[in-house]
Amino acid sequence: MYLRNFCGLIALAFLATINTVSAQQAPELVPQSPKTPTQTAIQPEVRSVQYQDWSYRCLGVRAADNSIVPNCEVAQVAQVKQGDKDVNVLTLAIARTVADPAKKQAAGLLLTALVPLNVFLPSGFMIDVDGISVSESSYRNCNESGCWIQQKLDTKVVAALQKGASGGARLRLMNGQNVNIKFSLKGLTDALTALQKPAGSE
Repeated sequence: MYLRNFCGLIALAFLATINTVSAQQAPELVPQSPKTPTQTAIQPEVRSVQYQDWSYRCLGVRAADNSIVPNCEVAQVAQVKQGDKDVNVLTLAIARTVADPAKKQAAGLLLTALVPLNVFLPSGFMIDVDGISVSESSYRNCNESGCWIQQKLDTKVVAALQKGASGGARLRLMNGQNVNIKFSLKGLTDALTALQKPAGSE
């Protein structure tokens, strides 16, 4: 439904045909069990709520003062079928940033995106809303997981994403092929509302 005209964005080999995929619910973070029965590590609390095609999830993280601080994000993962496996081709996650008075930086929203390897880095990563470009970013780095993008979202981009009907991520592969990955904007407004509520509120 949300991913069309995708051919090849896989590190092992290029796909030979156009595939259609649906936006998948972002997998919930599941705390790992203690490795031995004698361990007494406290399991972090995980909370996940689905807002149509976006997942809002929080993981309790222990701070330096030993308190538990919620680390929250809204996310969407798009997958394509390759053989009998579902392969992630686009992961989008939006988290809150903390204000830094020393640097005169206000709190805001940070987008983190992950795509598979074999992308042409100089071409950058672009986001469209209803076919209109609203954002262009450089790749931060690549590792065995794929290539990463991080960008602060200004109010204009956030407003466009919330008002739009459909989103798209544009990139170029190493072979020169341009790829347009469609993703859903359904539920994003409600998910962002939940994300920006004060900590501890429901």
